Formats: sequence, C-alpha cells, structure tokens
Amino acid sequence: MNPTYAINIHELEDQLSLMAADEDVQSVLLMGADEGHPAKEELDPLLAAFPKPLIGGIFPEIITDNKRTKTGFLLFPLSFELKTTVIELSCDDSDCIDLLKNKFDVNEIKRAKSLFVFVDAFGHKKKSFVHSLFNFFGNTVKYLGGGAGSLSFEPFECILHNSGAYQNAAVLGLCEQPLSLGVAHGWTPIGKPLKVTKAEGNSIISLEWKPAFETYKEQIERHSGLSITEENFFDIAKSYPLGMVKLDSEMVIRDPYRAESGVLHIVDEVPEGEYVRIMHGNIDSLLNGAGAALDEAKTYARRMDQPSMLCIDCISRVLYMQDDFSREIKVVSDQQAVNGALSIGEIANAGETFLEVYNKTIVIALWQTKT
Repeated sequence: MNPTYAINIHELEDQLSLMAADEDVQSVLLMGADEGHPAKEELDPLLAAFPKPLIGGIFPEIITDNKRTKTGFLLFPLSFELKTTVIELSCDDSDCIDLLKNKFDVNEIKRAKSLFVFVDAFGHKKKSFVHSLFNFFGNTVKYLGGGAGSLSFEPFECILHNSGAYQNAAVLGLCEQPLSLGVAHGWTPIGKPLKVTKAEGNSIISLEWKPAFETYKEQIERHSGLSITEENFFDIAKSYPLGMVKLDSEMVIRDPYRAESGVLHIVDEVPEGEYVRIMHGNIDSLLNGAGAALDEAKTYARRMDQPSMLCIDCISRVLYMQDDFSREIKVVSDQQAVNGALSIGEIANAGETFLEVYNKTIVIALWQTKT
C-alpha cells in the first residue's frame, strides 16, 4: 500500500480504517501539518481505535506525492512491525534508561536494525534524551526522525502514538527492518572556527569572549557587505547558519533564528566550549547537498529493489529556498514520489557516527519494499 494523503480528520479516519483492514500493513507513520490540525480531543479517540502500531508527529509542513502542504496528514504504511513507546522528555537520564529497559528486552534490541524517533522540537531536555537514546541503543541501529511542532514556537500536543497526542515527549518505533540513510546539507564555512565561550540552553551568549551577535555580525558583514541588525536578523541569518565542528563527519548545522541584546537564539543547543563556524550557501549548493544525501542513501541501498523512500527535510531550508524548493524535490525524487515531513530539526546517524540532531539538513531514508 502506497503513502496516502488525508485533507482532514474525516479522511484520516477513512484512511486508517483501510490500513487497519490491509494485511500487508503492519505499522503506520503518521505525519500531520500544523495549519488547522485537529485538537488532541479529536485525535486521541481516532489514534486509540487504530489496532496496529502507529507513531508520528505534527510538523510545520509535510511532503506528499512531491508537493509540500501546510494542511492535512500523510499516512505512510509500513510492511514491518514497530515496537513503540512514548517517553516524557522531562524525565532524568537514569529514568529514561530505566523506561527503555522496561519497554525493550535484550532479544528485541539484538534483533533490531532501525529506530524511528519523533520528538517535540521545543521539549525540555531534548538533547539529553537523544544522548540517552544513543547510550542505550548504541550504533548498532540506524536512527531516523525529526522534530515536530509549529513555527509559531507555541507548544502543543505534537507527538502522535496509539495512546494519544503528547506535548514535551518523544515517540519511538523499534524494528528489524534495515534502513539506508543519506544525510547532507550543502552549507560551507566562511571564516575561522569560533569558540562558544558562554551558552545557556539554546542561547549563545558569547563567541570568542565577545557578545555572540557582535562576533556573528562582524563575519557576516565582511562576507556579504550587508548590514545585519536585530530587526532584520532572520532575513539575513537564514543564509548564514552555524556549523558545529565535528571529527570524522560533516559539520552539524545549527539554525539561529533571533538576536536579542547581543545573544543568539538557536533552534537546538550549542554547548559551551564547542567550536562553531559561520556557514553560507546558495540554492545550487543546497541542491548539491540534497543530491549528496540521495547518493549516500543509494550507496548503502545497492541491493534494494524498488525501495521505499522517506524524506525528512528541514523547514528552514524551505524558508530559504522558497519556490526553488520544488527543485530540491526533483533532485531527490529519483523516479519515485517523495513523501515525508518538513521538520524542526532532523534526527539521524550518518554512517557509524554519533547520533545527532541536525538543523537545515536533509535526510533521505530508503528501505526494501515488501514484494
């Protein structure tokens, strides 16, 4: 059964009924778009009535059949079973590990090849949760997912599971199906590495012992010839993300969205003591990044015949590319329809590297379709 689109909750109920009756459908990924999404009170009974494992989230936008849309739901049927659970992000690391131990037994973990992860993008302790996840499952599984939520930055119940819709939570789906992943971004550095000398949560207070915005502003104005202020910050900063310097892997992109009183506010955490570089790109470099993500996924998927494809793409790439985003869809379509989510942060492990939450990045997943 192919991915399907439901424009409203009534069509969603109809499509779920069809998938419940289809013996080839073992589990479902459900990705909703933020605009006009149903309330928790409407969604919970529908989710609870579905008899098969279901996980997902509500994102700023979704991709369905090569088109981005701000409304409705994408239902992505899976021919393999997910072992699912919901984790509250407010729990401590040790409590999180205990919850995972209670949910997944040793034999399930040994057989597992992949883990789908959808997380509230603005949830507390998100980074700590992702680290706990990697500490528990290690690099023996492939991780795929993204951050759910709204570009309004207002919290709501954006995580979906058979047991209901949740806020400040993550939902997991463990499976024995191997995934082939490609992760890339297309941004390149414009200057020397800068030390994060003071940071709190998702805010960088100082770079190189100077107010963070002052240091950021100096490099951007030198490179672009444009004057960046707190008032026009987003219009210019969307072309100048930060890259966290990592060993043996592509730099992890972080997305600054606001400057205030000299402080840079970032979508995801940049720890104090890290080194970052200011990055820059254009439409062509981002399209090249998308092509690189597809090529990487296909390299690992050489033996797959007519694989299924899921795309987790950052909403801030769309905000930067605007109408040119249709070109990115063409790059990754590879003679098949593109379906997925436009997320607030992307979750994946590229190759055998440590699990990361990315920004301004595209992740392509391929897996063998059941024949």
